Amino acid sequence: MKFIKNILLLFPVFLLSPTFAISAKGVVDGMETKDSGGDVFANQALLSFVFEKLYNLEKNKQGKVNIVHIGDSHIQADFFTDAIREALQIKFGNGGSGFTFPYSLVKTNGPRYVKYVCNAAWQSLLNVYPVADVGIGLSGIALYTSAEDFVLQLSVREGYEFNNVKIIYPTKEPQYKMSITAEPLQVSSSGAVAASTMRYHTVKSGESLSVIGRKYGLAVARIKKANGMKSDMIKPKQRLEIPVKAGGKTTENTRKVQASNIGKDSIDYVNMVARPYYSSYTGDTLMNRITVLPAEKQAMYNLNGFVLENDKPGVIYHSIGVNGAKISDYNKYPLFFEQLPILRPDLVILSFGTNESFGKLSDTEYIYQVQEFVEKITRLNRYAVVLVMTPPPSMFRRGRANTYIMDYSNALMGLSSLPVWDLYTRMGGAPGIAPKGEYARMMARDKVHYTTGGYQAQGELFASDFIDAYNNYKKKREIENAAKHN
Repeated sequence: MKFIKNILLLFPVFLLSPTFAISAKGVVDGMETKDSGGDVFANQALLSFVFEKLYNLEKNKQGKVNIVHIGDSHIQADFFTDAIREALQIKFGNGGSGFTFPYSLVKTNGPRYVKYVCNAAWQSLLNVYPVADVGIGLSGIALYTSAEDFVLQLSVREGYEFNNVKIIYPTKEPQYKMSITAEPLQVSSSGAVAASTMRYHTVKSGESLSVIGRKYGLAVARIKKANGMKSDMIKPKQRLEIPVKAGGKTTENTRKVQASNIGKDSIDYVNMVARPYYSSYTGDTLMNRITVLPAEKQAMYNLNGFVLENDKPGVIYHSIGVNGAKISDYNKYPLFFEQLPILRPDLVILSFGTNESFGKLSDTEYIYQVQEFVEKITRLNRYAVVLVMTPPPSMFRRGRANTYIMDYSNALMGLSSLPVWDLYTRMGGAPGIAPKGEYARMMARDKVHYTTGGYQAQGELFASDFIDAYNNYKKKREIENAAKHN
């Protein structure tokens, strides 16, 4: 019972709060922080391999750098990681949003840029519970259904379009097929899911959007919005979705089908390349929506998540978090480590410690769990660098001091084998108490989690330190190169 209470305590409580911007001088909403001019990471030299890849990316504008951030409830909602993602992609380019999981089907919190709609019920099991044979892999959460007629649709907001998709599952054989032309699914007020009324138009040679718009009595802007288009460019044989005008008559080109029937004969499927644990598809144009259905009839369908990328050079910042999770919970499932190479990680960032402190785990055992996790990661990802963050300040119930967090932070900073970023100290953590000043106002009421603005401030702080460290590396590298040529 105590175990369950500890888990429930760590489920996030998010309050609305203004974003606390971080300037280049290291000031958080008027409160000056530690000077980040020197080495802001313990064992910073161990990041050189990642910095070199970022240097080549920035210089040549080619390739991708994959960063995978793994953690607990501080990570699952993506406020913290999204702030880092945004800053690094502004600096190095946006290579895609990366790993995503249908948290809404588990009825829990997740990133806001992606939306999932499905006509079937799914069951789930988090890695925080005792080991079960339900395919817990990269997401840290098992998601499964026995519905043979399910239709699952993923859609993203503007700016997150993709043309490369990976569907991850816990088997060597593919479980899913995918369409990029199916109608968008909508949830009715009764909760039923159906495809929206939509007609289709195949572009003919010489046609423009304005010509097509006049034909159907629609503004060009509405056609572009329905198809996720940013420009007016179209090409012959391109298939466009034409939304039906409100109150308009249904024509022979108009199709309205129930979600349970959408996979029968009504849509086209793309050819996917199947590999162990995932199937992938790469298209020529950017998409904002995909529809996923069963590939073959099975007793159970399991889903571990998706990876969304575009064809641009840049950083892909993958975020994986599970409410209430400890490092040991991830360590329990070999499938997690077997699937991690799908993300091709260059840098893996670990954010743990809060839940371990509620379990009264000693700093010695905590470090042991960290080292075991790192060993399992590097065993299958030889060139990946693992960076560890110290946990942020937190407190036990009724304002009791949580000295475990401080002990973990000190132990991590004493390691010589891993680069470490000291979030605990950067937030002004003092022995056993929560931070004071502005950071104290960023804490949620439970004194464990942080407000939306608090997580954003933490992410901006890390991104600022990381970019400073990279710029120092870049400066030294260029000085050394200049000296060689003189």
